[in-house]
Amino acid sequence: MRYEQLYRVAREVQQHPERYAALLAGLLRELFDPVEVLTVPKPAGRSRVVAEGAALVVPVSGPGSNPAASTASLVLRFAHGGKRIFTPEDARLTDRVAEQLHRAVLYDQAVERGRSEERLRIAQDLHDDIGARLLTLMYKAQTQEMEDYVRHTLQDLKTLTRGLAAAEHRLSHAAAEWKADIQQRLEAAGVELRWRFDFDQDMVLSVVQWSGLTRVLRELVSNTIYHALATQVDITARLEGSRLTLSVADDGHGRLPQQWSHGLGLGGVRKRVKQFGGTVAWRERPPRGIVCEVEIPNLRGAPA
Repeated sequence: MRYEQLYRVAREVQQHPERYAALLAGLLRELFDPVEVLTVPKPAGRSRVVAEGAALVVPVSGPGSNPAASTASLVLRFAHGGKRIFTPEDARLTDRVAEQLHRAVLYDQAVERGRSEERLRIAQDLHDDIGARLLTLMYKAQTQEMEDYVRHTLQDLKTLTRGLAAAEHRLSHAAAEWKADIQQRLEAAGVELRWRFDFDQDMVLSVVQWSGLTRVLRELVSNTIYHALATQVDITARLEGSRLTLSVADDGHGRLPQQWSHGLGLGGVRKRVKQFGGTVAWRERPPRGIVCEVEIPNLRGAPA
């Protein structure tokens, strides 16, 4: 059994600890090809061979738990499709597999803790250093346009640092934050917002997913504010299973989007949507305005 298999299962165990028994059973099926695997509500200290080699009993203690504290066991019957009996070496091998799975889970948890600490450090540095400099620049701005630009940049920085520092991003919470942020920006520009976000189940977004979707929405709204001269923006989104569809439409002066030059702004939208395996397209919206449609067929996150 390769370490890659153990690590893959370890990631699944970390995301779904309640599935530990089923995932361990899957590993043992690959290893021994038993005729039958049963879960019994009887604890076992260590793996052992019983019934003169006809069965192997394996403790189910969960990742990070003491095997002696197990409350259930897996029973594997008839190895290799019934062609051979289990041996004491099989029991020792099974305990080593469980131990390696435990170590892989601990390693992944350590890596994630390191990532979280690094994100928090970066967020703090950005807030303390760049934020302070932008605030000074805003107070020294010589025009109202420059002051507004720096203020919006500070808001972007605040959103970014808050996202980096957060331990998790539930979609429901993210949607509420997106709406509040966009509402504030559009009201300041004298633009009405109509918002609708539906999802059949909540999910936990990764930092990459949260950051990417946040910046896609902010860029599309910025484009509407600074270029479309719109009076109304309609944002609708729907998550069905793992399929996300997003539409941002305005009643502005935009025309012929197929002839637009996609610089850093719209080019960044394309790049981020593509990283999610999705597509993005702009089209005219009769009688006036532009609509941007984003479709991400497989936005997978952890269950909330």
